[in-house]
Formats: sequence, C-alpha cells, structure tokens
Amino acid sequence: MIIDTCFATQGELAKLAYDAFGVLPRKEASHDDIDETQKKAIQKQLARLAKEEGGLLSNLEQVIQTISSILEAYLPNIQVMNAVGDPFNDLLDAYSRLVREEGTYLSKVETIRYFISTQAIPLLVVSLNQSLLKHRLADLTLDMPEEKFWFLPTVAEDGSRVLPLEKVMRWVYVRCDLSQTQFHYPGKNPRSDNNMLQQNLDNAIKWARGVRLPALPALFKNFEESFSTLAQTGREISKGLQASIFVALMVARVSSYLAREITEVYDPQYLADVCRQFREYALWIADDVNEFKAELTPVMNQHTSPESASFVWHNACSQYWAFFDSKLTAVAATVQRLTDARPGEPIRDDVLTAFKSRYGLFAVCSYQDLARRQSAFLPPHGFAELLNQGFSLKKDVGTQLEHIDEYASRVAAYGLDEQLCWMLPWLRGVYYYRKGEFKAAMPHFKAAFENAKYRAGKNQYTLVNQYVELAAKNGDRRSFKKGIEWAQYLDIKVRWLRDDEPTEKKLNYVYYMLRIARYDHQM
Repeated sequence: MIIDTCFATQGELAKLAYDAFGVLPRKEASHDDIDETQKKAIQKQLARLAKEEGGLLSNLEQVIQTISSILEAYLPNIQVMNAVGDPFNDLLDAYSRLVREEGTYLSKVETIRYFISTQAIPLLVVSLNQSLLKHRLADLTLDMPEEKFWFLPTVAEDGSRVLPLEKVMRWVYVRCDLSQTQFHYPGKNPRSDNNMLQQNLDNAIKWARGVRLPALPALFKNFEESFSTLAQTGREISKGLQASIFVALMVARVSSYLAREITEVYDPQYLADVCRQFREYALWIADDVNEFKAELTPVMNQHTSPESASFVWHNACSQYWAFFDSKLTAVAATVQRLTDARPGEPIRDDVLTAFKSRYGLFAVCSYQDLARRQSAFLPPHGFAELLNQGFSLKKDVGTQLEHIDEYASRVAAYGLDEQLCWMLPWLRGVYYYRKGEFKAAMPHFKAAFENAKYRAGKNQYTLVNQYVELAAKNGDRRSFKKGIEWAQYLDIKVRWLRDDEPTEKKLNYVYYMLRIARYDHQM
C-alpha cells in the first residue's frame, strides 16, 4: 500500500536543489568538470537517495558536496558561494529537524505546503539576511536589478506571472544598452548568417517569454558567447558587470524553477501568497538589519587592519543574531503567558504596539502571521483522540490483542488508516515484546518503523530504538544496521551509541547490549 500521508524524504529535497539550479543537463560545455558519465552517476545517486536506498548519510553528504563543487565553478568568488550555500544548508537542517520533531497527518503535497509557509519562508528571510551580512556581499558592490524583489516572480490577479529570469534578462539588456537581438546576435542584419548566434537569440526569446527554463550550463554559455562577440565588435562589457549578471542569472534560474513548481503543484494564488509572505517578512526584518549596520559602522571605521575588521565583523554578526533569536523567543513566551491568562481573547492593540517597539516588527508580526498560518493546517476529525487512545493502549500493560483490534476498527471507521499507519503495528509489536515473544514482535516493529518514517515526528526516536533492539534480539544484523543508519541519517540518537562513531567494534557492543537489555518500562 502506498501511503501518501508523509513528509518528502531528504533525498527528494536534495534532488529538488539539483533541479532548481539546473546543473545536470550537459549538452553544452560547462564550467565544471562533470561529464556525461558522471552526470548519470549523480542522477542515479539522487534517485537512490530519494527512494532511501544504499548508504543514506554518505550519499547525502556526497550529493551536497558535489553540487557545492559544481556551483563553485559558476560563481565569481567564495564569498558569493558561501552566501548561496549557507541558506541552503539552513533549509536542509530545518527540514531534518522538522521531520524529527513534528509528525504529520497531511498528504505529502500539503505537508510540503506546511513546510514552505511555516518554516521555509521565515527561515529563508532570516538566513539570507544573516548570510549577506556575514559574508559582506555589500563589499563586492555587485550590480543588481533596481527592483527590490527582482528575484521573486510577479503574479497578476488573473494568475499570469513574470518569472525572475525574464526580469533579469530584460534588466541585462537595459543595463548593457542593447536590444535583445543585438545583445545575443551583435550586428545582426538581413545579410548576416551565424547559426550559433541565431540559435542563442532564439533560445533567449523562449527563455524570456517563460516558454521553457534553460539548464544552467546552457544559460551561462549563451551569455558568455554574447559577451565574447560583443567584445569582438567593440562593445565590451566590463568583467565586474559580467560577474554580477551571472550571479543574478543563477539566482533567477533557481527562483523561476521553484515558482513554476509551486504553480504546477498548487496554483498561482499560492505562489502569490508565498511571494507576499516573503516580501512582508523581508520588510519587517529590515529594521533589525539597519539597526545592526548603524551600530557597527562607527565601530568598523576604527579598524584599519583587514584582519582586525574581519574579526570584529564576524564576532558582531554572531552576537547580533543571537540577540535577534532571543527576541523571537521572548515574544513567543510573552504572548503565550498573555494567552494563558486571557484564553480566547485577542491581545490588545496597544500591547502589540508596545511589543513591536520593544522587540521589533519581525519578531512580533512574524509570530502572529505564523500562528495564523499554522492554524489553517487542522488535523482530520478524530485524529487527536485516536492518537491519544493509541498511546494509552501502548502504555497499558494490560492491553490485549482484542483491544488493539477494537482500536483498529475505530481507526478504520474514522478513515485514518494512513494517518495512523504506524500506530497499529507498533501496538502489536509492544504486545508481543511484553510477552517476551521477540520473534513474533519483529515483523510488527519492522512495519511500524517503516511506516513511521517521515510521519511520526518525535515518536520516531522511540520506534527506531525499539526496532534496532528487536533486530538485535532476533539476530538480524542487517535490520540492526539499517535502523542505525536511518537514525543517523535523521540525526536520531540510538541507545548505547549516541554520538559515537559507528565503528564495527562499537556496533558489536551496541548489538550485544541490546540483545540482553529489556526496556519494558519504556514501552
């Protein structure tokens, strides 16, 4: 049975990153050293990772390292590379943490929407601002489009959209003071005959119209050939502007891909909402960023040594963002106290105004907005009640198979077989565990373990530990190692191993301890 109620796997998220950057199609010569054979190997690795086959943690680390290496060849320097990489890593960490800590009762599509609206957008706004400051991209004086949110699509009321790639391409033509035709095919006239430049122009027209999205190698090659041809005709574009254009093109390519995906999976209205949310959060956080810059500028002016200035800057960044996080925590705690004191009553406007003055717009407004957004993802009827009933049955040493069967009937009656697909086999596994029938318990724990992946939130910790224990008690080393590998993939701690390296010697020790230990009290 295919169960749609789940988070996307981490491998699917990694594949999305490759697709968004568009680095794998290889028809054109590329900046990197990836050939067709390596491309196919990466694609196979991504496919296996998405399906969670093979070495999970090592494969994930490899695909992240590979895309980092590829992007390094396209970006002008390490500052830009780090500024791009840090938010991506933050998103991956946040997603992994969400999967570990929060279960889901939503379909995969709706669970992804939940992640985008309640986690990804606020995190991306904060992380991008942190990254831009930390790596001092302002010092590079990159030439970017004047539109404040040029990297976001513009969505009209009728659902039509202008993708960021089109915005950037139009900006390039204006910035270089050339028409689209003369940029991609310099000197074109009725008698000219250059197949390469004509093909470049034809492709650029399609890309700018949003007909199709180019792979990154094709996009860069097209513009590089234009710059080269323009230089030959006496219209040389400065290296600094070229570098800026390539950065803008890459950002626009990623954003355009994600915009198309959101529209296809959801609808234009949700894309518009995502963009609106990003813009609002970005405007709210501007005061915090400006406050940091205002306080640090006079301090930085006192340091003439680049090394000293760099140390002071990075230290100040760390301290400021720790202070920023403390404001978010303080707002959440204060609002919770007020809500508990006056349940059901809204917080007075004058109180909110005072909060904004003390903690800043972002801390207060984002908290309110996220609370509103989270309330839209309500559990299905009966879910909370049946979830609690399941835990009560699991905890009760007197639970018998007939009680579990009755519970299964109630779950089916509410139509919650998918949402609680991990609970029923878990209950049966615990029943046999308590009886000391470990062989009978194993298939139930295996089903519970598999079904709980990307669904059961914090309960995955208990389940994976019990699965590993039962595997050891049944002499099933393959399942034992499989459970440990998946736990480490999600950064879930395993008894007796914890943070230690899973060497063969250590695994043998864990295997031995779990064979002889009993954890009835933790069932």
